[in-house]
Order: sequence, then C-alpha cells, then structure tokens
Amino acid sequence: MTIDSLAEILDLNGNGSGGKGLVRGVTFTTRGGLNKAALRQANERLVLNTIRQNPRVSRADIVRITGLAPSSVTYIVDRLFQHKMIYEEEVEGPAQVGRRPTALRVQPDARMAVAVEIVKPESRIVLANLDGDIVRKRAVRWTPNHELFFERVHSAIRGVTEPLRPEQTLGVGVGLPGTIDRASGKVIAAENFNWFGIDAGDLMRRQFPFPFYYENSAKLAALSELWLSEREGKPLRDFVFIAVRSGLGTGVIINGQLLQGAHSAAAEFGHTTLYPDGRRCSCGNVGCWEQYASDIALCRLYDELSEKEGRSPRDVDPEAVIRLAREGDSIARRALKEIARNVGLGMVNLIWGLDPEAIVVGDWLAEAWDLVEQNIWEVVRGRVAGFHASGLRIIPSRTSTDCVLLGAAALVLNRFFNSFDNSKPGIATHAVAMQ
Repeated sequence: MTIDSLAEILDLNGNGSGGKGLVRGVTFTTRGGLNKAALRQANERLVLNTIRQNPRVSRADIVRITGLAPSSVTYIVDRLFQHKMIYEEEVEGPAQVGRRPTALRVQPDARMAVAVEIVKPESRIVLANLDGDIVRKRAVRWTPNHELFFERVHSAIRGVTEPLRPEQTLGVGVGLPGTIDRASGKVIAAENFNWFGIDAGDLMRRQFPFPFYYENSAKLAALSELWLSEREGKPLRDFVFIAVRSGLGTGVIINGQLLQGAHSAAAEFGHTTLYPDGRRCSCGNVGCWEQYASDIALCRLYDELSEKEGRSPRDVDPEAVIRLAREGDSIARRALKEIARNVGLGMVNLIWGLDPEAIVVGDWLAEAWDLVEQNIWEVVRGRVAGFHASGLRIIPSRTSTDCVLLGAAALVLNRFFNSFDNSKPGIATHAVAMQ
C-alpha cells in the first residue's frame, strides 16, 4: 500500500480502520534502506497520539494498543519525558501493595498551534495547546484594503508566537473564505469579501520559520467537530457541518475524511439553488441557499420586516437578533422562524444527496438552536421519507462560534500527531499495518 504519510494508515483520527487500537504496529520499507530517524519519529508520534487519545493510559496499555515491544515503548516514553512532551500522574483509587500505579498524559504546553479565522467583521488569531485549548487571543478588524488587512494579521501572528521557544510553534492553520488554493493559501474567489486572486498565504506567512496550512473555513468547522468527537467518544464518520458566518458554507465528512473534490472546491452547497427566481447572489447565480439562510439573510430579513412594521432600520448582527427574540421581540422571532425554514429546505437536499448520519450547525445557528430546532425539523420531516431520515441527528456544534478556529488548530495538531517527514530521500514510502 503506497502512502504519502503515516496519516493515511492511521486515517484522519489516527485510529486506523476507523477504530481505536486496530493498528498494532507499522512496518516500513524504503528506497535506499531503512531510515531509522523516520521510523523512530513515526513510532514516537504513534505513542504520543495514543497517550493523547487515551488520557491516563499506562505503559502496558500502550503496548497493547500499538503492538510495539515493551522495550520500545519504554525507550520512546523515556525520550518523550526527556523532551518534556509528557508527564506522569498517580492514578486515583484504593491503595495497593507496592508502588501506586501511574498514568501518562500529554504535556499541553509542550508545543503550540496557531489558528487563524478570516471572517467579517473581525478576524481572530489564537494560540492553542496540544489539547486544543485556546491560551492566547488577538483580533483584527476587517478592512477592504486586503494588503493592509493581511499585514495586521501577520503582526497578530507574530504577537502570539513571539513569547514561545523556536521549536515550540508547530505551525499555523488558516481558515479562508471561498474557493482557495490549499497549497499556497491563494483566495481564488470569495465573493462576499470581493476577493479574487488574492495571495493571502504569501501576505501572511512571509519571514515566519514555521509551516502554514490553509483550508476553506467551513471545512475546518467540520474538521473541528471530527477532532472533538474522536476525543470524546465514538467519532462521527459521515456528517455535514453548516457554517453561517459571512455567508453559508458547508464541510462534508465522508468515512472520516474531508470531501475535497477535483479542485478542492467540493461541498459549496451554499451556492446551490433554493429558489430559481430568487435573489441575485454575489457568486452570479440566483436564488442561492446562502441568500436565504445565512447571517446576511437573517440581518437583511430583520430590517425588511422592521420597515414593514414602521420601525427604523437597525444595524443588527445575528447575536442581536437572537437576543431580541429571547426578549420577546415579535419581528426577531418571525425572522428566525423564516430563516429556520430555509435552513431546513437546504438540509433536505443534503439528506437526499449525501445520506449523512448527522448534520451539525455552527455559529449563531448553534447559539439559537432552542429557537429554531422545531421549525427546521418540521421542514425536514415534511419532505424526507421516514426511512431516509431514520436515525438522522441534527445537532448544534459543541464549539459554536469557535468551530473554525478549533478546526484550524486541529489542522496543525493532526499533522503533528499523525504524520512524519517524508520530504527527504530514503524515508518510508510503503507500509503494512500489522493486526
């Protein structure tokens, strides 16, 4: 089986074959002989990832889960201690004869990932530890001058990383709007930002010594849900994430992997047609789902309904509409109900087309879930056959407004935990998973 990285064996979650403990070890063959440094690094990452996925795991547990020899596990654990990547703690429980049992934990601050979310009206730059917890934040206000804007983002990245040791920063994950070139970070088209052919990656990464990784924001939101579900129980394997910030984007996970498409532009369901004779969209189409179910649609509808009722237009954001609805404002409630209906209509297409086990909503939709859930389900149940929707879950994201940021952090952390450097001659290009 030819692979490009260890992640293809362990899959996106590092679980292999979709379940914990199924990969017992990895045997590598190489061009030009075995590269011991690459094998050692791969085994260290395997052990470290096992500790991450199984808090309070013991050395014996690592042997059982990975299939590595006890002597190899001892050697690797000692190296991880030496580099202060892990620590040991006593296991709580009744006292026993002899030494109290101990468990291994990842040292969260041993390495850091930078996460960047490019969004209106305020982009966020954060530092996340190995547990995915945000430990430092910066914000950059939107400006239409993209060169000035990305200069400020660059400065914010420098600000959150300057206190760290050189080896401590693993890299930067960036969530970009629209259709992008994932290799370079170039924004090919982000209509709501009026960005076309913008070299965002070049403007952000210049002079930094650590790597940058780029992805569409909605896909990162889906990745955050996958990353969290993998850590907290049985992972979601087939689901759609709906992001509704600065438009409407979707990220699709199929069999535990992000759906990318031939040009890394798959899953742009926000620009599928909901109403054939509807509003003109910034993408050039008419009647796009985004025009009827996004943050833009919610705020516009609230103003239109207010004007009909003789109220003066207000400069509202989705959070303000939600707050007003909770306070009993009839117009805010009507706006949310209509938007929820349109959200449900779009979901019907997703269900028939993709047969997901779950649809996850993020951003302000997650915040307002108690206000919109019933209306969304009424539309779905009225248009999807019972057997087809059987077992389907429609749920709010656990990360809510931080979904893109945590996905950007996971983009970096996943590469650290689940891959090894295959950029040099002689490093493994074939592998066999040993059951």
